[in-house]
Amino acid sequence: MEGVHRPGRRLRLVAANDSRQLLAMVEAEVGSLVELLPAPVLVVSEAGRVVRANPAAAVALGGSEASLVGKVVDDVLRPLGVSARVRTLGHSGEVLRLYVW
Repeated sequence: MEGVHRPGRRLRLVAANDSRQLLAMVEAEVGSLVELLPAPVLVVSEAGRVVRANPAAAVALGGSEASLVGKVVDDVLRPLGVSARVRTLGHSGEVLRLYVW
């Protein structure tokens, strides 16, 4: 399949059956980069539920990474007044959103 060229790297574009499969493919390509980022990041499914939270997000939100998984992102961020930048990853109709603040 045709890839996307990034300096020094070539990423494959692939189809995914669901958000968890897409997340697994993204992680396979870029490792656990989200885990290493110093900025708080939530990975959110198309349905709006948290599927991954990095350690910085857990600290910022006062919980554990595991306690955030499965929650509706708006229910997590809105009460705290968090304003996040949203980046969308998707292919073949499956979408994951990265919330970064």
